[in-house]
Amino acid sequence: MKKIVQASTILFSLLILIGCQEVEKKWEINNPKIPYLPQEAIENGDVVSLLGEISHVDNFENFIRNVHAKTEDEIRITMYTTEGDPIFYNLYFDGKMIQYGYDPSQDRFGDFGADTQITACSNLVSKTVEERVEYYLDACDDEIIGDTFHFSVAQD
Repeated sequence: MKKIVQASTILFSLLILIGCQEVEKKWEINNPKIPYLPQEAIENGDVVSLLGEISHVDNFENFIRNVHAKTEDEIRITMYTTEGDPIFYNLYFDGKMIQYGYDPSQDRFGDFGADTQITACSNLVSKTVEERVEYYLDACDDEIIGDTFHFSVAQD
């Protein structure tokens, strides 16, 4: 009986590991290394927020449409600090959940060298504030990480 319990425990553990590896293989975050200048980010198709100006906002709007249509998609938003350091916000939608990665590792006046923090969220919500639409993640496995995402665009 003891051997059956041990074998079951090992089998269960292996199934969990295999399942976790499958999720990790499906979405990889490959953010650029230092230096990653705004012009390079724009050329790479990133949604770029630099001193209040946003490039490729249409890519973000397309990501939102795909989330509403339950179509797989991913996007990288690169926001630059006033000192010019990039902070990466990676979003991957698998058709059900949004995987979110927050990478402040290149922010020399913040979390320089920090690891990317990842969580899964159920919703991307928006609200209109004055003449802008603000986007937030909601119902995240780790709300502290989810709360690092805040993106705002001019209202059409």
